Amino acid sequence: MDIQQKGMMTMDYNLARVNMVKSQAVPNMVLDETLLAGMLRVSREAFTTPAHRMLAYSDMPVAWNDSGRRSLTPLQTGQMIQALALSAGDRVLVIGAGSGYESALLAAMGMKVFALESDAELAARGARLTEGADVTWRVAPLADGWSEAGRYDGILICGAVATVPNKIVGQMQPDGALTAILGLTGDVVMRGVKISGVPAREEALFDTVAPILPGFGDGGFRV
Repeated sequence: MDIQQKGMMTMDYNLARVNMVKSQAVPNMVLDETLLAGMLRVSREAFTTPAHRMLAYSDMPVAWNDSGRRSLTPLQTGQMIQALALSAGDRVLVIGAGSGYESALLAAMGMKVFALESDAELAARGARLTEGADVTWRVAPLADGWSEAGRYDGILICGAVATVPNKIVGQMQPDGALTAILGLTGDVVMRGVKISGVPAREEALFDTVAPILPGFGDGGFRV
C-alpha cells in the first residue's frame, strides 16, 4: 500500500470540514450561519476523484473528474454563495455544476436548485450524488443558461468566464443576484463579481484566480 492510499484510509474528513470552515471561511468573513452549517454537513470529498480526496478541503481547486474539470476553492464557493444573500425556498441556478458540490450545498441550505452542466458524465454523477435533495439536473450548453425553468433568485457560475452572457443576466428575478468570476486564460488576477439590479450593475467582490469554465465566448456583461 502506498503513502497516498494510507492517507486516504486515515484522513478524518469530519475534522477536515471543521478546519476548512475555521481556517478558510470564517477568517475571510464568510459568516452566514446557514451557509457555514451546510459547509460542515456536505461531504466535499465525495464530489472529487478518488485520487484527489485528500485535497478536498484544501484552499485550492481540485479535480471533479479525469478530463480536466476542476472545482472552485471552498473559500470562493462560500464568498460567492454568501454574496447572493439567499433565503430558504429561493430558486437558484448553478451553471457549470460539475459533480454537484455547490448544488448539494445550496440544497442543504434549503434552496430549490437547478443544476446546469455541459458534461454528461459529470451531470450523471452529480445527479447520483444529490439524489434525494431538491436538485434538478440538465445537460446543455452552459452559456445559454436555463430559461425554460423560469427566473431565479440567485445564479451561481462555478468557474471563471470572460463575460456573463446577457441572456443569463436576463434569467434573474428583478430583485435577484448573480455571482461569477471574470477572467481569461493566463490572467494573474481575476475578479469575483456580483451582478444585480435593473438595469443590471456589477459590484466587485474579491480578487482571485479560478479555473476557466468551458463554453463561454467574449460577448456579454462586463464593465
